[in-house]
Amino acid sequence: MRILLVNWARLPDGPLEGGGVNGYCGQLAVEFTRQGHQVAYLSSGQTYTRGPDNAISPCRTRRLPDFQGIQVFDVINSPVLSPGPCQARDPAAEVSSPPLEAELSRFVALFRPDIVHLHNVEGLSAGSFAALRSSGAKVVFSLHNYHTVCPQVYLMHKGMTPCRNFDAGRACVGCTPDFDPVAERFQRAGPPIDLLPAPPSPPTRPSLLALFAKPVPSPPLAPPPSAPPLPGAPVETVADLAAPIDAPQRPAPSTVSDLAPLDNDPSPDPWPEAEENDYARRRRAFVHALSTCDTVLAVSEFVRRKFIALGVRPKVIRTLHIGTRMTDLALPPAPMPPPDPFRIAFVGYHNHFKGLHCLLDALDLLPDSDLARIDLLVSAKAVSSIEPRLQAMRPRLARLSVEHGYRYENLPHLLRDRHCGIVPSVWWDNGPQTVLEFLACGVPVLGADLGGIPDFITHERNGLLFRGNDRHALAASISRLLNDPGLIARLRSGVTPPKSMQDHANELLTLYAGIGT
Repeated sequence: MRILLVNWARLPDGPLEGGGVNGYCGQLAVEFTRQGHQVAYLSSGQTYTRGPDNAISPCRTRRLPDFQGIQVFDVINSPVLSPGPCQARDPAAEVSSPPLEAELSRFVALFRPDIVHLHNVEGLSAGSFAALRSSGAKVVFSLHNYHTVCPQVYLMHKGMTPCRNFDAGRACVGCTPDFDPVAERFQRAGPPIDLLPAPPSPPTRPSLLALFAKPVPSPPLAPPPSAPPLPGAPVETVADLAAPIDAPQRPAPSTVSDLAPLDNDPSPDPWPEAEENDYARRRRAFVHALSTCDTVLAVSEFVRRKFIALGVRPKVIRTLHIGTRMTDLALPPAPMPPPDPFRIAFVGYHNHFKGLHCLLDALDLLPDSDLARIDLLVSAKAVSSIEPRLQAMRPRLARLSVEHGYRYENLPHLLRDRHCGIVPSVWWDNGPQTVLEFLACGVPVLGADLGGIPDFITHERNGLLFRGNDRHALAASISRLLNDPGLIARLRSGVTPPKSMQDHANELLTLYAGIGT
């Protein structure tokens, strides 16, 4: 089978660039290749070059070096930037981009995939769906995030509160990052040509068809002067939320709504009778494009219900949980660690949505006698912005370990002595892979009852669930675990490994084969 996987970040960059989804795509591509399928991977919207007139060069596809047997391609000079928040101020380009769609049609006419599996369309347009199926391929889309219905990806208004009222696109005005997509494309292309040393005459570029035969080194491109901004609202560097009574010196919250608990309610947005703007046209275009797919895969039941509520045709969408390579990497079960200190862990990525600040708020609500029994491990990318607050808490904890990220393969060793993993998301987290990774390592999870988390955590069986964005509920759950060692033992015994990547790949291959039969 010829399979084309599509995601905005480059495959070799893994989760360091594209987060958990890119790491997952790489694992999936490797497994498909191991089983003998011909796999290609396509990214878009990151690299830009200038032509002789110093304008952005035409959109084209180049081949990058193969990655573990996978053919890797990149659309450069796309009229649509990735990641998605970089493009958010120009939603019209995401509705239709004829030069991009023409290049995608040319690409699939040459590769002729049987299946195009889209894992993200940041860097592409709604019109790209039709272009990618123009050679007769079946199209599958996995809903790993909310980008198709939210330009800034997370369905959080101004990155802080859940978006429940799209208001025919008017709510997006002023919500998206203040970011000029045109200026960003030129910045990524580097300085004007007349400011650069004269390059040697470039070799004749092979045809795209020749690129499928063997990898050809790409000509050097000017690197972007700075990395694209990461999506997400700024996170705290000092405590700035409600405090326990014994700490009145802490400042009050800036807005009460930021602290409001969140329920897992997938109700549809109201859509008033009003003239639609470009954001409304963008949402309609992507909802229509999703509805034309052969299959849309929701990574959790909440995501399935939410996208149906937002207009995706119910007949095409189904829930299919992803797999994880961590199931194969996990170490044999370790003996139950001694109850004191109580060892908890937050791992993955730190931004507002992932809720590390909520965890620290909850810890601040505990009495000092409880805090003195807690060993807290925080190992996460971008944790430096909240590290001052973590370090301020150090004297009150039994132990604090702060690590600025980790190697995926080292996670089983990192978690081996942990009683519990904490996943305190404050948004409708589609299907956080950290939950699967904790479970694969035999660690029960204390998680927010939001998004896809309750698909994997059954309350009182393999973890505990607490009301989302509720510091008091989280503090009560930590206190309960801390003071009932028998509960942790019961939860550990209820943990079973999630599906492996091999099992998940086999599910997908069966699904691919059944489309249209």
